[in-house]
Amino acid sequence: MNIDMRVNELPARTYRWLQLNGEDVSEKDISFSAFSLEAVKVPEGVSLLENVDADKAESIFAPSHEANLKADEGLVGPNGDTAPNHAGQIVRTGMGTGVDSLLESAGVKATVIKIAEGTVVSEPVMFHDHLSKGKSTISRQVIIVPDNSELTVIMDYDSDADADGIEAVSTKFFVGKDATLHLVKVQMLGQKVRHFDDLGGVVMEKGKFDLVEMEMGASKSYVGAYVSLLGDESQSLNNTGFLGTDEQFYDFNYVAEQRGKKTDSMATFRGVLEERASKNWRGSLDFREGSSGSVGDEQEDTLLLSPDVINRSMPLILCKEENVDGRHGATIGQLSDDMLFYMEARGIDKETAKKIMVRARLDSVARMIPDEDLKNKVALFLDQIL
Repeated sequence: MNIDMRVNELPARTYRWLQLNGEDVSEKDISFSAFSLEAVKVPEGVSLLENVDADKAESIFAPSHEANLKADEGLVGPNGDTAPNHAGQIVRTGMGTGVDSLLESAGVKATVIKIAEGTVVSEPVMFHDHLSKGKSTISRQVIIVPDNSELTVIMDYDSDADADGIEAVSTKFFVGKDATLHLVKVQMLGQKVRHFDDLGGVVMEKGKFDLVEMEMGASKSYVGAYVSLLGDESQSLNNTGFLGTDEQFYDFNYVAEQRGKKTDSMATFRGVLEERASKNWRGSLDFREGSSGSVGDEQEDTLLLSPDVINRSMPLILCKEENVDGRHGATIGQLSDDMLFYMEARGIDKETAKKIMVRARLDSVARMIPDEDLKNKVALFLDQIL
């Protein structure tokens, strides 16, 4: 099959010459050989249902979808419903409806991960996928954490060095009232693999969504996350780390849609680009009508270690409510001469100093992974590519 889709579109358009309104993806003659991730650990108290029709798996989102449609009636202007890339989605995702269409074309069923209301599962659910040469995987997951519950889900993807396929992952989540979902995604694919990671979900009253994500491999990686804070006092926390080397390309899109009162979103993207790597980053805070008292913060911190890298950043705040606090920022820079002098004065050469700074940035995210084996795996992967 051929893949032609527009992904990671901004919720409001900016100047075309910035090349950040969205990204076009084109892949030819793709044949998927696997349609789910391997469940390597399913703790007691977790229900895992496989091969579920998408409509049935996503029915949990129907009430919130209808409420949003009603709330958005008559909206106009830049903070209106200006995202046609989400047309037909029952829950919005970062990459958009193109990935849903790809899933349907490939006939992908959903894996549903769910726990009972009022349940706290201390051990993580763990998924893994490994690509070999000539193989591609496409999968979809729906995670349901009902009221007064707590769950951790970890997903990691790796491959053989000569793997040259696609790793496509779609994850949608529902976090109920006073519930918490901890989601960890770690990508350590080979330098010839293309990676799609599409994420979207809703968080209800006093619920919390906590995302830790690491992007370190693949030749091209398209990553989108769309978090809808629908309930009053709901929260979203996003910590993403990335490393771009050689000619790697990353395309990020993060949207925090804040609808409930006194919602709180925080996103930090921290990473490094070197050699001829390139990255697009879009970060949007969307304060909808009724979100009074809400707070949003998005920060990007990228270290550039080569004059040949390309870095594009677009922090964006949309606002339909007066009493909100939205902050954003992007820190882009190189290793300072003072830092290099400090290290060289202590016998640390320039190349070693660079490696220390790269590891420090990636380790600041890796230490949030709640699994020691996966932490060690990340450390080994970094040792191999640095």
